[in-house]
Amino acid sequence: MRQVHLLGLFAILVTGFCSTSAFAQEPNDDDDPQTQTEEPNEAKKADQKAEADAAAKAPEPAKAPTPEPEPVPAVTTKPKFGDTAVTGYLRGGFGASSLKGRMTCFSLALPGSLKSKYRLGNECEVWSETHFTTVVYAGADGSVAHVHFMPTVYIPTDSIGYAPTGTISAPVFKTSTGAALSFPNLYVDIEGIPWLAGGTAWVGNRYYKRESVYISDFFYWNPSGVGAGIEDIHLGKDLRLSYAAFAVDGEPTVAAQAPAPSLPPQASFGVRNDLQLRGIKPYASGEFQVGVQVIANYSSDPDSHGGWGVTLQHVQQLLGGENKLALQYGRGGGTGFGTLARFYYPDFSVRHPLKESRVRVVDVLTIQPTPWLGAQATFVYQHDDLGTGAGSGGVIDWISAGTRVGWAFTEHAKLLGEVGLDQVKKDNGADPQWLAKFTVAPAITAGRGFLNRPELRLFYTYAMWNEAARTATIDSSRLYTATDKLSGASYGVQAETWW
Repeated sequence: MRQVHLLGLFAILVTGFCSTSAFAQEPNDDDDPQTQTEEPNEAKKADQKAEADAAAKAPEPAKAPTPEPEPVPAVTTKPKFGDTAVTGYLRGGFGASSLKGRMTCFSLALPGSLKSKYRLGNECEVWSETHFTTVVYAGADGSVAHVHFMPTVYIPTDSIGYAPTGTISAPVFKTSTGAALSFPNLYVDIEGIPWLAGGTAWVGNRYYKRESVYISDFFYWNPSGVGAGIEDIHLGKDLRLSYAAFAVDGEPTVAAQAPAPSLPPQASFGVRNDLQLRGIKPYASGEFQVGVQVIANYSSDPDSHGGWGVTLQHVQQLLGGENKLALQYGRGGGTGFGTLARFYYPDFSVRHPLKESRVRVVDVLTIQPTPWLGAQATFVYQHDDLGTGAGSGGVIDWISAGTRVGWAFTEHAKLLGEVGLDQVKKDNGADPQWLAKFTVAPAITAGRGFLNRPELRLFYTYAMWNEAARTATIDSSRLYTATDKLSGASYGVQAETWW
């Protein structure tokens, strides 16, 4: 609570001094009229001096205390049934390629059907997430329950510009003129229960404690899924413990007849136990975060397996932002730390043998040293060993590095620039695959900060790659993949915002 500075009223002691007596002598009739001043005699002056000394030595009267104003209680609104908060994210736009066709986006193919791309001027879809959080119970003891509901709409590249682009269909039945609708957040939680030590209990399907590189949309630590748990149990001033159990499936099977969905078999099932400890602060500006995941296999499928993985992350505050350094190691199904799906989203599976391993190092630096200059830079190194033996192509190294800089040269206007490079090398003697991408984008924006949104962008993107990358697919619409070209460009407009 802010302290009120009191103004004291000080009593002032007024010391009076006796004035000298003037004696006027009446003039004689014969004398000129004149006035005479008579000095006091010595005895009188001594009495006056004694009175003045006594007054000077008298103690100062006590200061009257100023009454302290009564504190004004903070205005707090208790949650009540029906209260709803809305947050969300949206991006979308359109463009064209230098081949005179519709826009295509450049990305390097990674092991397990993953894609790596740097986002600025390189996203060929409309993506919308609107998260509704509604209070469904508010107890007298302070406990509150919520329902979380987030419809997500995805319109892929081949649908932009066609009508009706607002058509909703299931993801597995997506048509070229429709959008896919999903619900990645659909769960219930209860918080404020006294014996949960500040923790929140939840059950359902949700995004869960995700960590990502924004400029490449790479979710390197993302244990989202269908599950239940208690998160953020307070163990001390900053320490927070979270535990959750998530369902794990196998790999999807290819349906014999379209458009039947491609889903994992019912026999493939496991439970991923996720334990996280955050808030380990050895000093004020730094924090360690630790995560452990253990997949318990519960399948009748003889080819199914468990797995485990460990994540250690250090977060350092600096230059108006932060640096995150993450080290990850996993085996079997634990080699998936929640990146974009090898088979579907998220990428945990009981069909990976324990001989598979992954080592990953991620560093992402986000800074805002001045109000008009902000940036993010990242470096990723990933080493995969599929356990297929030396020279088989099962040992794969992926390196990614990139940066985006935002210069707010005036209010509500920025100049954005982004550079990204990806390389994949396998141990089978094949040439390494690489792709480099460059983008410049002036933008109209709501604020000067690097992460201030909305942003309305006009972009130009240029990309280069080698032959090994082209034959493995280097653009989303396969416009350049189907040619012998080793460079290409796209341009267009895009909007992005979150709230």
